[in-house]
Amino acid sequence: MTGRLGSNPGLVPVLKSRHPRLEKPRRGPFTPAVIAARGAALLAVVTAVAVAALVRSPTGSASDSWAAQTSGTTSDLLADYCVSSTTCFVTGTPGVILATTNGGTTWTAQTSGSTSQLAGIFCTDATHCFVDGTGGVILVTSNGGSTWTSQTSGTANDLLDMNCPGATTCYASGASGTILKTTNGTSWSAQTSGTTQSQYSVDCPDATHCWSVGLAGTIRNTSNGTLWTGQGSGTSQNLYAVSCPDTTHCLAVGAAGTAVLTSNGTSWSASTSGTANDLHGVSCLSTTVCYAFGASGTILKTSNFGTSWTAETSGTTNYITWAAFPTATDGWAVTVGGSILRFDACGGGSISLTAPTTASWSVTLNGADQTPTTSLTLTVDDESGNRAGWNLTGTSTTFTNGTHTLATTATTVTAASAAAGTGNCTTPTNAIAYPTTLPAATTAPTAVKLYNAAADTGRGPDTITLTFQVRVPANSYSGTYTSTWTIASAAGP
Repeated sequence: MTGRLGSNPGLVPVLKSRHPRLEKPRRGPFTPAVIAARGAALLAVVTAVAVAALVRSPTGSASDSWAAQTSGTTSDLLADYCVSSTTCFVTGTPGVILATTNGGTTWTAQTSGSTSQLAGIFCTDATHCFVDGTGGVILVTSNGGSTWTSQTSGTANDLLDMNCPGATTCYASGASGTILKTTNGTSWSAQTSGTTQSQYSVDCPDATHCWSVGLAGTIRNTSNGTLWTGQGSGTSQNLYAVSCPDTTHCLAVGAAGTAVLTSNGTSWSASTSGTANDLHGVSCLSTTVCYAFGASGTILKTSNFGTSWTAETSGTTNYITWAAFPTATDGWAVTVGGSILRFDACGGGSISLTAPTTASWSVTLNGADQTPTTSLTLTVDDESGNRAGWNLTGTSTTFTNGTHTLATTATTVTAASAAAGTGNCTTPTNAIAYPTTLPAATTAPTAVKLYNAAADTGRGPDTITLTFQVRVPANSYSGTYTSTWTIASAAGP
């Protein structure tokens, strides 16, 4: 089950655990005077927690998922850049620029003022972006795309990619070996690439180290931001994209599933991608994890920098042209035909809850009210990918030893904490105020929220620790008291 949970009201019974009776029950309530005369009497309080049937068992470790979003266009989308998990820009043809500030819930068309094929985009922050395209077009914005203005590139050649390793330092690559550079974000100058082969992609891990790749397996490199030299790719296939997570590691992909890589910044070797489809884009999140994209909705992932690749389900057959990852757990891919796919590293499953079956207290009556505490540790694993957040609810039956009871308000949650589990994407943001009373009655009443995760938080496994306190009055009867708790999880905060 993905997304929201069902409304099955049934309960899964869990065996209760009881502490052995340590003293025979008295016939009447103890008072401080009686305790002083007779000595201490033990009151053992035991709880058994039953988990509702609507709580599903975990579906496995959090996994990558790709979900379609509504772009509002059927135009071909060619590139994207995301500055955060909420703010992204997309370019396409003719003159298409889209933007979102809410994680892709809505995409809004911006006025580019161009009818060119806009092929490359790079944003240095949420308001400053550079775009290039056919005919030597370069567009910039300094206000998040409210307005786009044209800059003089000095070339009529098609520009195919853009990369900015600094706030005002950018490189553009394109047809006939074109490479342009700006160091002030305004004026552009041509650099000598040393080739006439079209350079489809350029990536720069810093302001002076860059690699460009292109037609017939061409690879060009600069280590000083000025002089470009050739490197052997070992292939004659067109290379359409390159990604360099640092100054020694780069991975390039291209036609017919070609993938080549370097781990020393100089020598390149082949990587077996496992597909014959053209690969048009590549994004390396680190020196180990990279994603490649291409024809027929192809998405490939490597977790060992190209030693091996696995295919992921994109949910589309459209040609995927590019993808951007602002974090290791968020990303967006764009396609020919106007599709936008959102990546979630904690998706592809459902919300699950793992809870202990019992918790217990033991107190010695001493003539005073007492409030013993204990912690209940639960694991909530949100692999749904819907980013709606979630909540934990609780209810209980009244503590009883079969004859006597504690108050229906005896149990409260006094504190809560969260710790990220292995594979977590975001820790939860909790808005529940404490103390919160765990409701109780002979028949468990309506549950209340004990903990929650705000929207877009608590993705993946989280360990939630709830601290419970039970109020034991001074005049309580001794004995073993039990209560059944029901803890449930559901989608939405």
